Amino acid sequence: MSLPSNQTLLAFSADVPWAEIEHQKRQFNKALEALVDEHHEGAIPLEMLSDAAGVPLTTTDDLNNLDQGNVILAQHNGRLYVMGSLVTRRYRGDHTQIESVVPYNLNPSVNHTNIEETEDPLTRIRVIGAELELGILHGDGQSPSEDDIQRYIQQYYVHASRIGIYPRLDREACQYQVEAHIAPSIGYAKTRAALNGMFSALAAASQDTGLITAILASYPTESDFRMTDHPKVQTAVDLMLEVNDLFPEYKERLIERRARYHIPDSAHYVNLFRNQGCHIHIDVAGRSEALSMLTFYTILHSATAIANAAVLKGGPFVNGTCDPELLCTREYLRGATVTGRYLQVPLSPHLSENGLERYADLIRRERANSVGRAMLYDDGLGIPISVMHNPIGRVRPDLQTIRRVCTVESTGMPANISASRMAAVLTDFEFSHAVIEQYFRKYGVDLEPMMSDKALWEIMGPLDEVSFISQQDESDRIGTDLVLKTAAGTEMTLAEFYEKKRRYMHRALVDVSEVAPRDIDEVYTSLSRMLEPLSGRAALTIEEYITDPKLRSTGNWGRILRDAFLEAGGVLGAHQPDIVLHVVNRVHEAMRVRYLS
Repeated sequence: MSLPSNQTLLAFSADVPWAEIEHQKRQFNKALEALVDEHHEGAIPLEMLSDAAGVPLTTTDDLNNLDQGNVILAQHNGRLYVMGSLVTRRYRGDHTQIESVVPYNLNPSVNHTNIEETEDPLTRIRVIGAELELGILHGDGQSPSEDDIQRYIQQYYVHASRIGIYPRLDREACQYQVEAHIAPSIGYAKTRAALNGMFSALAAASQDTGLITAILASYPTESDFRMTDHPKVQTAVDLMLEVNDLFPEYKERLIERRARYHIPDSAHYVNLFRNQGCHIHIDVAGRSEALSMLTFYTILHSATAIANAAVLKGGPFVNGTCDPELLCTREYLRGATVTGRYLQVPLSPHLSENGLERYADLIRRERANSVGRAMLYDDGLGIPISVMHNPIGRVRPDLQTIRRVCTVESTGMPANISASRMAAVLTDFEFSHAVIEQYFRKYGVDLEPMMSDKALWEIMGPLDEVSFISQQDESDRIGTDLVLKTAAGTEMTLAEFYEKKRRYMHRALVDVSEVAPRDIDEVYTSLSRMLEPLSGRAALTIEEYITDPKLRSTGNWGRILRDAFLEAGGVLGAHQPDIVLHVVNRVHEAMRVRYLS
C-alpha cells in the first residue's frame, strides 16, 4: 500500500463532485436512522434508500442473505464509492441487518484544491480526544472480579464528577482492564489539568475499593487471563485465534513469549495481549480520505511518532516477571499476534488499486470484526488479514456520531503515569496535525516539497519500515536514551529533536490563530525539562518520578522501574511475582501521596 498521487485525487474529484457525495450521504444516513428507529427487520430496503439518497445503490454481495457482510455503494460517472457497510452476523451481536449498517463518512472527492469549499475552510487546531487503558488488581496481586471492577467504576464516577472531568470508565476486553476517557481539549495546560484530575479520581477510587490502578505500558502481575464475559469479546477472540492459526510462525512466537514470561501453556494469543496504551483521536478536516492517509503516513510513521512513544514508554513487567532486556514490553507483547503487524498506510477503498475489492473481501471472509478494521488490510505474509492491532494506528471513517466525524487514531502510544508527559505528547499531536493539514492544503499528497524542506522532513518525513521498526525496538530496550534517526538521515537526542520541533512550530503555526507563541514554548520546553533537566539531576526512584516537585516526570521511567525491581532483590527474567507486586505497590503508594495527600 502507498499514498495515492495528486493526479488520482484530482481525477476522482473531477468525476464525482465532493458536494454531491456529501448530499447523498446525509440523505442516506437520515433514511438509515429512520429505518433503525422503526425497528425495520429483514433485508435492507435498498430501493427505498436509493430514493432517499437520490442515486441508485448497489451492494457487493446478496442482501437477501441476512448473515452476509456487505458494502453498500453509489456510483457517479463510473466511479463507485462507499455509502455504508456491515459485518457478518458473527460480529453483530443481537443487532439486525439494518442496525448493523455503518455509514462511511470519509469523502474521497475532497482534495487539496477544494477543501476550502467544505465546512472546514481554514487550517486550525483540531480538538484531540484520547482514551487510556489501565490495569486493575487487588493489593495482594489477585485478579479483580466483575463485581470488583463495577464497584471501582462507580467510585471513579463519583470522584470524577466532583472534580469536573469525564466520569466514565469503560470495560476493556481483558477482565483486569478498564479504559478512561480524556475529555476533548486544546492546549498543554488544559490537557495536563484534565489528566491530573483523572489520576486524582483513579487514586480516590483505589482508596475506596482497595484496588490498585496499574498505569503502566503492560499489565505487570499474574492474572487468571480471563477475558470480559461479553459475546463481542468472545467473537473477537475467536477471530484472532483463527487468523493466527493460519501462520505457523506465530505459533512459535506464542511459545517463545510464554516461556519468556513463565506463562502457562494454556494461554493463547489474546491472553498475551496485555499491553496498555493511550489511543489518540484527532479530527480529519473536510472528512477528506486523502488527508487522513497523508496524516497517518507522516505523523504516525515519522520521527515524531518514534519520539512521542519513547517519551511515554516504561513497563518491563509481564506476569510477575521483569524482562531481561526490555524496559517496555508493550510492542513485544503485541508482536505475539499476526494482527499486530506494522502497517505502512491504511487501505483506501477509493484511491488505491483494487481497494474496494480488498475492503469488501476482508468483510466477506470475516477477517475483520468491524468495517473500519477492514481498511487495515495486509497481505504481506501471502494471506489477506486485518492488522487491527498494528502499533501505528487507524483511520476511522466509521464513528457513529451525529457530527459524522472522522478521525486519525494513534495506537502506538503507551500509557504513562506522568500527566505532564502525556499532556505534552497529546498537544504535540495537535500541533503536528495542524502542520500536516496546512501542508495538504498547499501540496496535496505530494511529498516532494516536504523533502525539500529539511526541517519539516526531519520532523514529519515518513520513515522506511526497517528504520521505523528498528527504532521502536531500540526505544523498547533503552527508553528515552534513544538517539533518534530521522527521515533526513540526521541523528539527535529526543531533547534535541523537540528543541528543533519547537523552533519549527513557531514558524509553521504563525497563521493559526488559536496558538500563541507561549503555547508552543510551553509544550516543548516542558519536554526538554523532562528529558534533559537544566539542573543536571533527573529522577532515579519511583517516588522522585511521581512525587518530587523538582524531579517528577524526569528520568528514564522504564529504567527506574527495573532498578526498583533489582533493588528489592529481583533477578531479571526470573518469575518473581512477589517482587513485581512490591514495585507495583510502591508506584501505587507514590500515586496516593501525590494525589490524595
